[in-house]
This record gives sequence, C-alpha cells and structure tokens, in this order.
Amino acid sequence: MNNDITAVREIRYSKSSFRIVLVIYCFLAAGLAAMLIKEGPVRFLAMILLPMLIFFIAFAVYEYFRRDFTTPVITIGPQGIQDIRIAIGFIPWEHMDGVIFATMDPRTAKAATIFINAESKSRLSDGLVARIWKRSKRPRPVLIRRGQFDTQFKNIAVAVDLYYRAYKPRAKNAENSSHQPIPA
Repeated sequence: MNNDITAVREIRYSKSSFRIVLVIYCFLAAGLAAMLIKEGPVRFLAMILLPMLIFFIAFAVYEYFRRDFTTPVITIGPQGIQDIRIAIGFIPWEHMDGVIFATMDPRTAKAATIFINAESKSRLSDGLVARIWKRSKRPRPVLIRRGQFDTQFKNIAVAVDLYYRAYKPRAKNAENSSHQPIPA
C-alpha cells in the first residue's frame, strides 16, 4: 500500500466482484433447477427457494446496471473523507473526534466508525448534516462498511487510519492530550 499522505485515494465499485456474485447466483439457480427434476421433499424445497434466488439474481443484475463504476464511491485525501453512499460532501479530518475500527487493527477491520464533532455542524455540507444529525441534537457516528470495491477494505481502513493520524490536529496542551500516564 502507498504511504503517500499527500495523494488522494479514490475507491470505486468493482465490476468483476459484481460479476462473480452474478455467476455464483446463477450456479445456485442451476443447482435448484436441477433439484426440481427429483421427487419428494427436495423438489418442494427447490420450488420454494428458486423464486427467491431468481429475485436475488434480478436484483443483482439491476444493481449492476444501476451502479456507476467510474465515479469514486469513497474518496480519502488530505481534505478529509467522503463516502457518497452516505451523502455528498467531505468530512474534514479536523471535524472528527475519533475513528474506531471493528477490530483494533485497521488491517483486519470490517468497518470504520467515524465520530464527528458536535461543533462542526455549521461547516459540513447540508447532505452530511441531514444524515449525521437526523432527528437528534448530537451527531450520530458515520459507519463506513465493506463493499464491492476495486480496493480491499483492509487497504481502505489502513488509509483512513494513516490520514487520520497525519491530519487530525493534536491537542494544544497537555491537559487535552489523549496520552494518559499509565499507573504503576
């Protein structure tokens, strides 16, 4: 992974991962269709499961043609982070109170949770404010989950961690510092 913190990383949807999902669904549908030939409870089970699987295939095909594979879904850079699945607009690093990963190590994380400052409401885009402060006086955490991207999520999580550590303003004095002395 590139450790250049001045570069902007753009993560897009991956066509190949959508195609793999479609192929898996089609093989499952073919297997269920083959089960229709048999008699007894296996045929009854196939008759129940086949329409659901056909619905999933139709939904996957719909999603495949609906998705824009050229526009970045997640953008990570010195300016901040943007996930267009949440809303249009960057969340600047200085407006974040913290980033927590589903596991302690960003390389094995399945999701990243970003906590936003309550004071940053006036400086974020209207779409982000609507999503983050939805029916609440306090900001809700922003969850960035794995998806079918052209980049592995562990690389996305490592990049978020790297940029957050590099661009998050540090506390001005020792009182506000997060470094706590360890009792002996």
